[in-house]
Amino acid sequence: MVFGNSCKQCRVRGQALCGVLADEELAPLAACGVQRSLARGETLVHAGDRAPICANIQRGLMKISHINPAGQEVIVGLLWPGDFVGTPFAGGQPLPAAHDIVALTPVSLCQFPQARVESTMVAHPVMERALLNRTLAELGAVRTRLSRLARATALTRVAGFIVETTRRQEAVGSAADDGETVTTIELPLSRGEIADLLGLTIETVSRQMTRLKNAGVIGLPGGRRVEIHDPDALAEAAEELV
Repeated sequence: MVFGNSCKQCRVRGQALCGVLADEELAPLAACGVQRSLARGETLVHAGDRAPICANIQRGLMKISHINPAGQEVIVGLLWPGDFVGTPFAGGQPLPAAHDIVALTPVSLCQFPQARVESTMVAHPVMERALLNRTLAELGAVRTRLSRLARATALTRVAGFIVETTRRQEAVGSAADDGETVTTIELPLSRGEIADLLGLTIETVSRQMTRLKNAGVIGLPGGRRVEIHDPDALAEAAEELV
């Protein structure tokens, strides 16, 4: 079977779950993969869905959220290029999704039938172990973040979010550089959404970003752009979360 050109050209293969497979091992899975695009605000998975979807995010950003009993949206996580969506080996009937997964930006992804992902993992345990390692790492990161958020200051939370955004954007080569010493990133969320994610108010997020700006740590040139002027100082402010 000829290895798919889409896989050869995939800019996040090094970060994607399927990147642990050699070309010939990946070919059967690639043959049934479907390239899909989502517009900003479009939902890939609705809470309660039982659709057996598995996918690798290739471009763009998605949020994981749910609606609380008061009818408010709560953002509980983000999905970046290279991240995997799906729950293979759920056992018999697919489990209902616990959260909505919604595109925050235009998104491109490669979608696979869950059964084919499962059979590929059975044939190549290295991929199954990679998923297990990712899941355990994410679980550990969530536990660590929850414990640290309980005692972190507002400044630490905001600085940590900026540091994490920078790291994830640079991992896929999407961070911009002005040719000197300043890295410019595009925040993936509005200030209101950042506030929801960090357990703060919009006003508090704005105050902390202004505080970092006034200290010369970051610049705020407009929109969602943030210039990182002093990455060491930013990391120090975020050290409780990184």
